[in-house]
Amino acid sequence: MSGVNVYNEANDKIGEISDVIITAQGQVKGVVIEAGGFLGMGKHYVLVAMNSLKFSNEAGKASTGKTSATKREWYPDRAVLNVTKDNLKAMPEFKY
Repeated sequence: MSGVNVYNEANDKIGEISDVIITAQGQVKGVVIEAGGFLGMGKHYVLVAMNSLKFSNEAGKASTGKTSATKREWYPDRAVLNVTKDNLKAMPEFKY
């Protein structure tokens, strides 16, 4: 799932999934989204609950659980989070 691009409802790219955080009990705590940054500078990481994301294989379509017809990856092409890029950057920074 790392590297999956994250878009908002307006189809603007707002970041990408950097990591999945799992508790000691094996439950998904959330995903770390990398927002902003250019050439490794100014990156901002935020932790987002998994249930706040929708996954899809095409813009504007909900996930069907199938992979894209044109790609061979087993993971979805995109995640959708209903926030703006500025809202995402304003969220508390996640520190490992």
